[in-house]
Amino acid sequence: MDFGLLKSFIAVADEKSFSTAAQHLFISQQTLSKQIAKLEEELGTHLFVRSRPLGLTPDGVNFLRTAKGIMALKQQYEDSCSKRMGNGEFVHLGIEHSIARAILPHVLPDFVERNPGTFVKLSEASPEVLQKAVSHDAVDLVIGSIYNPPETHETVKLCSKPMLLVVPRVIMERLAGDELEKKLGEFEECADLTYFKDEPFIKTARVSSGGRALSSYLKYYDMEPKFVCELTNLENGFQLANSGMGIFLYPKFFWDMLDVELREDYLKNIYVFPLPHLAELESICAYYHKENGLTGKTRELFDSIVEFFACYEKSFMP
Repeated sequence: MDFGLLKSFIAVADEKSFSTAAQHLFISQQTLSKQIAKLEEELGTHLFVRSRPLGLTPDGVNFLRTAKGIMALKQQYEDSCSKRMGNGEFVHLGIEHSIARAILPHVLPDFVERNPGTFVKLSEASPEVLQKAVSHDAVDLVIGSIYNPPETHETVKLCSKPMLLVVPRVIMERLAGDELEKKLGEFEECADLTYFKDEPFIKTARVSSGGRALSSYLKYYDMEPKFVCELTNLENGFQLANSGMGIFLYPKFFWDMLDVELREDYLKNIYVFPLPHLAELESICAYYHKENGLTGKTRELFDSIVEFFACYEKSFMP
């Protein structure tokens, strides 16, 4: 039996959608459809009723229980030995796009050098996709934000995620005029977002961790700014702010992880101010499926990431 087919079948049955399941498994919808067709051919029966939402046939309902039982037995076996790929171990890490840029160059090269037989697969995706990927065993470990973690997930906080206000110099200097130095001094410890209430803002999608942080600050300051652009990628938003397009909220962690010379270069175009810490802001976390746990080289990589964040907090956080 091809365990990959079973995992795909369970994901489609749980999500009641081929497209959603494919996204969470990090494969194309066409590949997933072929896998299910192959499984149905091997079993000699139809497993799904092609409706909206997708439903299971009676044979599908029975086979879902069997498939989950087989995968549970497989997991019991893997708990007693390392996952392997060829002669080396296989680690599948899920990570948010922006966090990958910030931490992987500091962690992964050293990890691979210390473990020359280990193959690391990286799946970069949004927090929502990664959370489902853990549920479907599509990844072994995730580094990123997590919103309302389910009871099946073991979650370890790595770092708080305070936000910075990125203000294009052209906006700040026009707005402050002769009071520029005074305002820069006032905002050195904490910026007042309401000072910029009539200026253009760049927005991140509400469903993202950046979008939820933005919503929290707008509620805290009781303001509704004028948005000129909405996007999902924090790095693109930061670059647009750097170009002068509008004001943007950016995680301090990502700013701190930039090379010192690069930060100085950006500061030719922008001002960066701290914002007050809000209790509801999400943290950067590591999480994985409780039943699966962490074993072998996945545990080693997890320990390396935890050590990296411990050093970061010691160096950059007050």
